[in-house]
Amino acid sequence: MNILVINGHPDKESFCTAITEQYLSSLDTAKHTVKSIHLYKMSFDPVLRLGYRERMAVDRSIEYSQELLLWADHLVFIYPIWWSSMPSLMKGWIDRVFTPGIAYSSNNKGSFLLNFLTGRQFKKYLKGKTAEIITTSMAPNWWYKIFSGFLSVPDSYGVAVLKNAVLNHCGIKTKKVMVLGEMGRETNTLEIREKFLGKVSQRALSL
Repeated sequence: MNILVINGHPDKESFCTAITEQYLSSLDTAKHTVKSIHLYKMSFDPVLRLGYRERMAVDRSIEYSQELLLWADHLVFIYPIWWSSMPSLMKGWIDRVFTPGIAYSSNNKGSFLLNFLTGRQFKKYLKGKTAEIITTSMAPNWWYKIFSGFLSVPDSYGVAVLKNAVLNHCGIKTKKVMVLGEMGRETNTLEIREKFLGKVSQRALSL
């Protein structure tokens, strides 16, 4: 299986980088071909300056990311939840990479509602791919389980935004979500972080 691991934290020294390294080192490279993207290493304009009116100038970092997106069978997103969403750098990367014609297309003719109900509004170009999401959050884990779990409110929590509004929209099925809660709080001890890294290793080994 082709696996692409994306570290969406803009800070190299973050715990998300430790999670990314743990995940990558635990994958069985005899079974999988593995590639990674660390957004803090990339140089690209994260602002979709022209919206969808016209394409921006060619950016090799974005083109390379799109090549890896199409290459991958399984995507692993690792990032912190800030203000109930992902970091702006990661949001900008998604805006630039998951573009019409690459990730999806939309029908601009007729009624949106009628098209949506009949399955003619969107084409999902990334069907068959799977994903998992690993995040850190100052909120406790039960917060995620309520607002991105059975309630699944699209704009209430960072996981739901990526899982429901981005990945599902493009045909990617999220298979696993892991959240390390209470980041930055005294209750988030070194022992808890090491235990979480152990779970990350187990997850990677299970693929």
